[in-house]
Amino acid sequence: MLERLEKEKISKLIIQYSLPALVAMGVNILYNLADRFFIGYYIGRMGIAGVSLTMPISTFNLATGLLFGIGSGVLMSINLGKGNSKRGEEILGNGFMLLFLIGILQSILLFTFTDKVISGLGGSGELFNYTMNYLKPLSLGIFLQVMYVGTNEMIIGSGAPKKAMLIGLIGCLTNIILDPIFINVLNMGMKGAALATVIGNFMAVISQFIYLTRYSQHLKLKLNNIALKLDRVKELTTIGTPAFLVQFFTALVVVLTNIILKNLGGDLYIATFGILSSLYLIVFLPIVAIYQGTQPILGYNYGRENISRVQKICRKSLIYSTAIAAFGFLITIFGSDSIMNIFAKTDYQLKSTAINSSKIYFSMIFFLGINVIGAGYFQAIGKFKTSLILNVSKQLFLTIPLIFILSWKFGIKGLWLATAVTECLMAVITLIYLRRENIKIFI
Repeated sequence: MLERLEKEKISKLIIQYSLPALVAMGVNILYNLADRFFIGYYIGRMGIAGVSLTMPISTFNLATGLLFGIGSGVLMSINLGKGNSKRGEEILGNGFMLLFLIGILQSILLFTFTDKVISGLGGSGELFNYTMNYLKPLSLGIFLQVMYVGTNEMIIGSGAPKKAMLIGLIGCLTNIILDPIFINVLNMGMKGAALATVIGNFMAVISQFIYLTRYSQHLKLKLNNIALKLDRVKELTTIGTPAFLVQFFTALVVVLTNIILKNLGGDLYIATFGILSSLYLIVFLPIVAIYQGTQPILGYNYGRENISRVQKICRKSLIYSTAIAAFGFLITIFGSDSIMNIFAKTDYQLKSTAINSSKIYFSMIFFLGINVIGAGYFQAIGKFKTSLILNVSKQLFLTIPLIFILSWKFGIKGLWLATAVTECLMAVITLIYLRRENIKIFI
């Protein structure tokens, strides 16, 4: 079964592994997209702005899940390639326990300090109330979000991407079905959207646990492996740190962006940013699916010391992801009017602002594929330092300085421009590092 990772046609493998990853990883993103869609439809601008304000929370949950999930998944794939299933199961057990413990801690802290968190994110006045009604009930299920994201990575790393896809669908469909019922039919508003998300995550995590303990073919979750061991914890967190940092700094960028928007344009532009971020996620989703789908393939072949195949896999992933990013660029630039109707059909001011802003915000998005896959390649083969440099550089050394400099110089337009300039500059840096690995995207 696993031998096909070494012998199967590369394009076929990428599709087979990326499609389930698209669904599985996309579930976490689709939870937020579904909430924004239904909240925008039933509640309006202030509802969207309220959910947008909580984006750093969701991003930080994603960061924590990826820290332990990707670290565990990569090591599980490498150990499967080496034929060391015992060590792979130890990694699985330790990773799962870390997700549970850290997730519970995050839930407790967020529930206890919800009001302070909202104020820190820039929420005040009427917006504060909308955000509180959403975030307070959501905080009770934060640990489920963290566990879902991380455990999903481990299931993919164990060589079962289709199972991850099916489990993800359970949670996603639950959320989508419950959203309109809780928000509109039961008249629960923002609280209903949060509750639907929590229940969806609960269904997904329960399904993951049942699969890993009873039905997993290659690596099983066993009670005797959940006791934390310092060497295992250090090993998997080292590998997962780059993915954690990129999401952590992404959350920081969102916080800073919302604060600047609050000062420069108010709730209208916070809602606009929520719409732009949603569209960005739609383009980002299939690219990150390729990134995640290729992780076990790269890890397995690297473990087998099949370097030439590793390089070919990376190159094809770069080509596919760049094509997706280019398509996303065309759709968001030339189809913005129709797209914005989904989020703000009756709010003409919000729709017009979002259309005008999108033309700047997405002007360089066709570089996104290079940046995601490039950094992911080094992570998959265990080159921690290079992956860390690429992941941290994008947000810490490019995006954050640029949003201050360009917004000071050009106002809100400069804020949107910062995202575009970052993608362009980061692509140049990433290609330089890939060329050192003898990986070329075009020739």
